[in-house]
Amino acid sequence: MTQDEIHRFQTFGFLQCKQLLSPKETQDLSVAFDAAMERAERNRPTEDQKRQQVIPFFDYDPDSFYPLLDDARFIDIFETLMGKDFIFTASEGIIHIVGSPWHHDVCAPEGIFSMRAAIYLDPLGPNDGCLNVISGSHFKEFREAIKQTMDRMGLRPEDLPGRYPLCNEPGDVIFMNHKTYHAALGDKRGRRAIHINCVQNATPDKNQEHFDWLLGFLE
Repeated sequence: MTQDEIHRFQTFGFLQCKQLLSPKETQDLSVAFDAAMERAERNRPTEDQKRQQVIPFFDYDPDSFYPLLDDARFIDIFETLMGKDFIFTASEGIIHIVGSPWHHDVCAPEGIFSMRAAIYLDPLGPNDGCLNVISGSHFKEFREAIKQTMDRMGLRPEDLPGRYPLCNEPGDVIFMNHKTYHAALGDKRGRRAIHINCVQNATPDKNQEHFDWLLGFLE
């Protein structure tokens, strides 16, 4: 990672790496993803559900997916941002049926940093489900100030000037702080994603709180 990329992630809460994966790698992952989801058919959504989500996902095809955890391109970014003793927490396979509302993911306790790598397997533009983020919203004080402003002025998150749509082409990978406020706008059906979730190793005085959070994350 360059210093500019590190600074961008720390400032905005996300980093999009364009074409981190080759077309062949992406195609192989796409085929493996579809087959793994078929094997996980018990998790297929009913008509009133918004997505099919499988956790842990990599176990449905270890040969195809576990090499991602040893891939130097991913390890370099996770190690640079989280330290060499970061912990892999969970893999996810997701098929989004509709858009997703504004939210942030399960937040680690204060003083513990968690993040994910998201591999979207389909081309996604601003109006058909690409990931939208609010830059800087991983900072608690800023996130709370944004919410207060929206409530006071009757604004939606998509009305904010800090909203950034991450248009995606297969092969792109998005690294994002779990605390960053995000959504998928638009109702393009069948948007497929692979998530790799990791957490920074805790300091000794945070170990119990860290352990309790990990249990909650994995449930």
